[in-house]
Amino acid sequence: MQAGVELVRGIIDALNRGDVDGMLARMHPDFEWRPLESSPVARSYRGREQVRRYVEDWLNTFDSLRLDLQDPTEVGDRVLAVIHGRGRGRASGVELETRFCQVWTLRRGTAVRMEEYATREQGLAALRSR
Repeated sequence: MQAGVELVRGIIDALNRGDVDGMLARMHPDFEWRPLESSPVARSYRGREQVRRYVEDWLNTFDSLRLDLQDPTEVGDRVLAVIHGRGRGRASGVELETRFCQVWTLRRGTAVRMEEYATREQGLAALRSR
């Protein structure tokens, strides 16, 4: 397995455990998280404290949540991965299932940026544009 894919897998595994500290430990102090543009919280989150607040708020909206990393592809210092998410809303009890794409940028064994896209095709286009 490629080192970048393993790093991203470790971040996703930490999220699945609710281990925000474990997730942040794999990220650069100035890490940038860019959620899906269609998200109601669409803006960039930069630095460990902003990312921590965003992720903790997001995790707290679910009674249960599972993210599965699918078809990860490492290209240079970037990893493209499809994420299959399943969960149940805490307030509504509604079950949800979604797929989206993440493009991770890595440097010297740490994650420095992650951008989310609605489809793998959009993620691939972003990967090719840099």
